[in-house]
Amino acid sequence: MMQWVFMPKRSPPKRAAGTGKKKGLEARLRELEEENRLLRSRLEGIPASRLLSLGEIAEEFSTLDLDRIAKVGTQRISGLVEARLSSLFLYEYETDDLVLAAHTHPRPLPERLSLKTHRHSVMDRVLSGRRTLSIHGFHAWEAEHRMKLDRTFSAQYETETCLSVPLRTANFVVGVLNLADKQGGGGFDPRTDVPVVEHLARILALAIRNGKLFREVQNQAHTDALTGLRNYRAFHETLRTEIHRSQRYGRPLGLIMLDVDGFKELNDRHGHQAGDAALSELGKVIRAATRREDFSARYGGDEIAILLPETPPIGCLSVVRRLVTSVRQHKFLFGGERLPFTVSVGVAYFKPDMSITQLVGAADQALYKAKQSGKDRFEAAE
Repeated sequence: MMQWVFMPKRSPPKRAAGTGKKKGLEARLRELEEENRLLRSRLEGIPASRLLSLGEIAEEFSTLDLDRIAKVGTQRISGLVEARLSSLFLYEYETDDLVLAAHTHPRPLPERLSLKTHRHSVMDRVLSGRRTLSIHGFHAWEAEHRMKLDRTFSAQYETETCLSVPLRTANFVVGVLNLADKQGGGGFDPRTDVPVVEHLARILALAIRNGKLFREVQNQAHTDALTGLRNYRAFHETLRTEIHRSQRYGRPLGLIMLDVDGFKELNDRHGHQAGDAALSELGKVIRAATRREDFSARYGGDEIAILLPETPPIGCLSVVRRLVTSVRQHKFLFGGERLPFTVSVGVAYFKPDMSITQLVGAADQALYKAKQSGKDRFEAAE
């Protein structure tokens, strides 16, 4: 049988900084050796071909691309243990929600699940207990454990078989990996399937943690600190990409430009702190009024640009109307006083022969027209 070692042994340094550090390092080495021993014992009896596939999948997690990591996790791991269905949800500590990262289901899955309303679901039990849950026959399992599971989406499955694994790194729970409908109708083998999935889950969790940290760093570098929207540089990078995609594939693309009516007067009367507070609130209103696929950025000063990929003119106008209404209805407060706050908006639609300058110019012209027509309104480019 092939000899696999998944956790590296490290030789102690030739010169220890001190007795305490040396003892700490020796203790850590003993822990690693024990983990290695337990892992090798759990993988005994697993065919060499599957171990080879396990190593190949682990190699594919060596990326910082979070979307790629999630796709590999669902597709390759489910294929390895012959599961028909797989889904990967990431856990958000702030909201106690699960956010869908990837899946192999033939029908759509909810993009966000609140654990507050699914307290007795399989994933809730896995996350709260931080332990793998393998079920072959839900009715028998419920009878044995004297509890009823929340199976809101049971219609998605053909069998009563699932394997759900928590994704953990150190003290962090980053999500949960779900496998279901084992081919052939049997259950997941506790000797050959479960150890392999749990091992890959540990590597997957670490990859997700690194990918999320990298994404956070990237977002900070491309985010405007005041509004929480993307910055000017990020906007132009995305605009170039979307225009190229629109030209190549003939996909619709819209651009919204807006700015605050009388922003200078607001600053002069209430102070720059009030102006900053209002812009910060505007960022929140825009994030709430736009869709997940839209790209909002602070273009400069009090001017905001919103890119609308895959959106025809009628869809762009729907977003604009919702945005203007949201700003009108929102109470912009500073020091307990409501600030006079409205926006003027211009929207333009990309045409294949347009340049970046022409598209931005068309949206700016529409914005100027809205200003000239009385403000607190929107205009569309011809």
